[in-house]
Amino acid sequence: MYKKLVTFLVFSLYAPLAAFSADDPSRARLYIPVSTGVSFTGCTTCEGKASGYAGHYVFGFGLGLGVSSNKLSVSGDPLGDYSINTGPMLDVSYSFGSDFTFTIGLGVGSSPSYDRSIVDTLGLTDWKFAAESSSNSFLGLGYNFGGIEALFAMRSINTKIEQKVKLLGIPITTKADLGWGSMEIGIGYTF
Repeated sequence: MYKKLVTFLVFSLYAPLAAFSADDPSRARLYIPVSTGVSFTGCTTCEGKASGYAGHYVFGFGLGLGVSSNKLSVSGDPLGDYSINTGPMLDVSYSFGSDFTFTIGLGVGSSPSYDRSIVDTLGLTDWKFAAESSSNSFLGLGYNFGGIEALFAMRSINTKIEQKVKLLGIPITTKADLGWGSMEIGIGYTF
């Protein structure tokens, strides 16, 4: 929690600087995750690794449109390894600034997947999992080196999962939100 607060404060200090520097370049940007932040309740051996991409086009007046996809692969779970894939998400963002930029954005997706299977045990049978929707929010910083941008972003990803199981023959349905964060680096082309 402390790390998130400090990171938010650092970003918020740079936002006014970026907001008051004006210019009208258009940009094409590509991001990839380099670090994953995820916590597992009740599983000390679990490890998660994110992969994916985000591609955005930013118009000269700051509005950005793009697509992103993120996959979390989990290993070390006693019940078996699994993965969560957000599928394609449509992103909308706004960038402030010209040479130094601050970007904030949101994305939504409707075709995620959850690849998990649990073996039936005494009393618990017919496990079924379905991913319903995915979303993301992100904050980014960029610096323009004469037409090429160096980019850094922090993205928070959330996927809604429906879990079905039969407990002694009685169907039980629960819903869960699975989330993780990723730090991303990227490159942009300004024109």
